[in-house]
Amino acid sequence: MADKHDKHIDYKGEQAKIIMMGAKQKAPGWRGELYVAVIQYGKNFDVLPDSTDPADQSDLPEIQTFSDRSQAIAHFMELEKNKRRWK
Repeated sequence: MADKHDKHIDYKGEQAKIIMMGAKQKAPGWRGELYVAVIQYGKNFDVLPDSTDPADQSDLPEIQTFSDRSQAIAHFMELEKNKRRWK
């Protein structure tokens, strides 16, 4: 994504930006729609799997933190294509 599309947010108590966000997708066994985001804060990148329904929160994969952007994007792509296998 180009910088003009970046969305700035407050994340973990500091200024951050969403650099990638996958499509929301319904999957069997989940109440909400699943999606993945890559959030940059400082020099770190968090790959955040999430759901639109709070009831799904306890079953989501863990947030992974990377110091390398390309590793974060590779993990993002892996989670994005395997949403149906998160449970």
